Amino acid sequence: MATPVIGLNGATISSVPLEQSLVIAKHAGFQGFEPRVPSLAECASAGQVEKVLTRLANLGLAWLPLNALENLFALDQTALTKQVSTIFSLASKFKISQIIVVPGTTRVCDELARAQLAWLKAQAAQHNVKLLYEFIGFRSFAFPSLRQAYRLARTTGVPLVLDTFHLAIGRASFKDITRLPAEAIGLVHLSDAITTGKPLEELADIDRVLPGEGGLPIANLMAAIHQTGYCGPISVEVFHPKYQSEDPYKVAVSAMLRTKQLLIDIGWE
Repeated sequence: MATPVIGLNGATISSVPLEQSLVIAKHAGFQGFEPRVPSLAECASAGQVEKVLTRLANLGLAWLPLNALENLFALDQTALTKQVSTIFSLASKFKISQIIVVPGTTRVCDELARAQLAWLKAQAAQHNVKLLYEFIGFRSFAFPSLRQAYRLARTTGVPLVLDTFHLAIGRASFKDITRLPAEAIGLVHLSDAITTGKPLEELADIDRVLPGEGGLPIANLMAAIHQTGYCGPISVEVFHPKYQSEDPYKVAVSAMLRTKQLLIDIGWE
């Protein structure tokens, strides 16, 4: 099986501007970069769209999906339409072909969720972009189990974003992951988390650290994803505040080395 594209999520080195982040990602050995809405909006407002695209092309990096359209099921139609317009416009300007949507904390029935996601998918098609639906394992979020998220994604034809952190806190089983068809997965977010003194249910994004720096069973989770036959991109996404005071290049290099070692250890590379 081919070695997957390894990308760097902008949150991992969020202390530096987007253009500098691209350079750091390339020099650290990454092949792709996962941008986030605020950094793109900042560049667009500063008139730097073409400059960023030229830098991306010169570095030979690929865009990973745009992260993210948040709180999908929590927004009323007016607010959602406004957010969609802004984010889809950014994707178009920066030539990004996929957008990640995140469910949010408002619980909705399956029928309403399917209708909302189908409407959004139709809007995306008009802008020549495709959607990915991120499974979120926080209990306060809508559809917090992998089975629920996959059922929604399957019925609407929107691939999943699988995140090792959310798979762990959502207690997704090895068997449930391996049962997913490879085509049902559009992107993998990779992170570990510091688990000392906390049950899984109390972990938060700020606990997320680079692979091997925490206590999550990420090797087992990644091995299960590998067993599905998935060969798409993997993006390293961490949020622990300690990285903001560290050299972003060293953080990126460590992220790449730890990811490659993990893939070697589970036989993926």
